[in-house]
Amino acid sequence: MITSTIDFLNGLILTQPLYIKAIVWIIFFLLVIFALYLLSAALFFPLMFLYNQLTDKNESNVLGKEDYLLGELTTRLRGDFVGEVIEIGSGTAISVYPAKFYREEDRKSDLVLPAGTRVLIIDFDPQGVALVVKSNNF
Repeated sequence: MITSTIDFLNGLILTQPLYIKAIVWIIFFLLVIFALYLLSAALFFPLMFLYNQLTDKNESNVLGKEDYLLGELTTRLRGDFVGEVIEIGSGTAISVYPAKFYREEDRKSDLVLPAGTRVLIIDFDPQGVALVVKSNNF
């Protein structure tokens, strides 16, 4: 069955002009390359997944207890509302985060910090929101 189908397709291709033969061969090679790509992805996916599970604990970009980032508010921060802070302490990369007050008393007292205020990014909550306090030293 398969050999008769291959013989039929081979006979059909042999009767075609040269440019049709070239297009068929190009499509054939592209399909072979795609099949090899899928095969290699299927083989290496479990290995890479296992490698990532064993090695990547996402601890390389977490702040240490003594490490604070210097930031500047890009929007007003008020009470328990979420503002926005841009990290300016590293000098090499620009990172923008949503921001809330770190201290509970700042949130409850409805403290307002205008845009442009320098703040310290103390920590990040599980949702990735930067927890900040006003920086009086910078």
